[in-house]
Amino acid sequence: MSSVVVKSGLVVAALLAPVATQAQISEASAALYKARLADNAASRFSGMSASPLTSAAAVPILETVVQWDRLRRESYRGSFREYSNFMLQHPDFPQNLLLRRLAEKAITADVPALERIRFFERFPPLSAAAKLRLAEAQLATGQREAANETARDAWDSAGLDIETERALIEGFEAALRPQDHLGRAERLLWNGQITAAGRLLPRLDMDRRLWLLARIALRGDSADAPARLGGVPASLRREAGLVRDEALWLRKRGRLAEANALLADFRPAPGGVFDPQQWLATQLDFGRAAWRAGDPGRAYAIMASHASHVPGTDLAARPLGERQALVELEWLAGWLALRKLGRPADAAPHFRAVRAAALTPVTQSRGDYWTGRALAAAGDTNGARQAYEQAALHGDYFYGQLAAEALGRAPQLRKAPPPLLAPDQVSTFRAEPLVRALEALTALGDRERQSIFLRTLVAKAETPEEHALVAGLATPLNRLDLGVLVGKWLRGMGSAVVPYADGIPLFEASWPVLTLPDVLIPRRTIIHAITRQESQFDRTARSPANARGLMQLLPTTAAETAGKIGMPVSTERLDTDPIYNVTLGSAYFSRMRENFGSDVLAVAAYNAGPGNARRFITLNGDPRMPGVDMIDWIESIPISETRNYVQRVLENAVVYDQQFGTSQGNAPLSRWLGKSSPG
Repeated sequence: MSSVVVKSGLVVAALLAPVATQAQISEASAALYKARLADNAASRFSGMSASPLTSAAAVPILETVVQWDRLRRESYRGSFREYSNFMLQHPDFPQNLLLRRLAEKAITADVPALERIRFFERFPPLSAAAKLRLAEAQLATGQREAANETARDAWDSAGLDIETERALIEGFEAALRPQDHLGRAERLLWNGQITAAGRLLPRLDMDRRLWLLARIALRGDSADAPARLGGVPASLRREAGLVRDEALWLRKRGRLAEANALLADFRPAPGGVFDPQQWLATQLDFGRAAWRAGDPGRAYAIMASHASHVPGTDLAARPLGERQALVELEWLAGWLALRKLGRPADAAPHFRAVRAAALTPVTQSRGDYWTGRALAAAGDTNGARQAYEQAALHGDYFYGQLAAEALGRAPQLRKAPPPLLAPDQVSTFRAEPLVRALEALTALGDRERQSIFLRTLVAKAETPEEHALVAGLATPLNRLDLGVLVGKWLRGMGSAVVPYADGIPLFEASWPVLTLPDVLIPRRTIIHAITRQESQFDRTARSPANARGLMQLLPTTAAETAGKIGMPVSTERLDTDPIYNVTLGSAYFSRMRENFGSDVLAVAAYNAGPGNARRFITLNGDPRMPGVDMIDWIESIPISETRNYVQRVLENAVVYDQQFGTSQGNAPLSRWLGKSSPG
């Protein structure tokens, strides 16, 4: 069987070029389906398919799309059987979790047990109420032990309402053990649901009742909290949940110094934290506040004592939210030890923990780079070099670029070799329901739903060949953002599943290049760098704040900028005319650059506004002045979105400089940062 090497998205695009026109849909059919989809959006639901006059023009895949579009609406009241039949027949259709939640809400007492079991075997229950419905079905079909296990799972679930709670007690009280009640009490208390926790009082032993009453008093900010706390048995007094509740109570009462001392002096037994994510978030919250208040030593002591995991725990296997909290806490603890306390030997283990918890290159390179900084400061030159080498593997990311500079070389953009693609793989891909739905939506000009199906295709792709096929849709669909979406997914979540050890996958699709007029060539690096972060090259992108187009301009900002440079004002053209959009966007950036005299400050101002950029200077010092470290300054930006934005835009600029041949020397990122020394 012959095959072709996919050297770029252009090869796949040529193979898939008919994708936008393959679906043969008459004008009458297109009008009909547009109307039906519009009715869905307006909550005007009709059970009718095409009318008899137009039934000959019915398009089966669009019938499926219309049904999916109806079922995903919160305002639609479909039967459980309707949801179940659709999802079992079309398990790969978009917004699966939403459909599952809506299907679960549609389960009523009269839904047969076998129908429930059939559905939940394919889609395990998400909500406590759905778990109860499954337990009832298992009990009705003679699966008592399975029913008891499901009931216990429901009892331990978040979001258990009082009606479901009563039903569980009524139907499965004998199956609920003391440890189940204690676990539920813990979960409720960590989530601040003290009323529901109070209902468990009769189900706990005497010591735990005293413990529960104290925690309820603390979380409820009761005046008798100290007395309740004093009544807790000594064996339970040093539990993380109780200490956390006491610290929060002290802070509410204006006794922050006591709260900080409590957390700094407390170290839970390894593995003894019921909810590591919330514990880490609390430690980070108090630690960051202490640092901002000018006490880095106290901040470090609070965060360094978290002991949220047993030594040897595979941190990368922990849930996403928990890993994110751990990464932020460990990074800040390490940074404070290194940069504020002058304790590099203490800093290095924290940065190694960041690396151990990381699944994505952006965080892996961050952990490795700062490990290198700490080891270098501690005099371990060889260890520092090894850490920098690991970070530098990711030359398309901020800290990978800095690590390369620290090693005395320019960042390397290692591009993964192109996959081999056989013709039968193309035909198989074209036959997939998601792709056929995408073709039909393209024929309707339905960009909004098209985007939903595209994202699902990206997440569903599992092999380099499938990734190339999905990215190859970018050109025939005129969707440059699709290539960026695939590339970012593969460099993020996807790379944790599908290894691209040889470099960056689908580089050309992931880093698209616009055709610009000559007048914009001097600004093309920053145009591309900002556009890739702002809109991912989706020319019709619109934010919740009404920022529009490639460079995500607010209409007011665009109008002001147009007036300053003598261009006509047109809000509509922000979406429809890419050159108009990037002309105004780059002009606005140039104005910020002229005002602040710094690319970093200009990028921060582009994201957060010039007022916030000035506030950052007041808070963290002026990075344009000697003695202010630019990397520390960026990491100290108090708005996490802006902190991330600055790093992503500047790393994009380095990549595009290399693409355009405008990169200079071995310290291209430091040039953008305004740093005199590399790395």
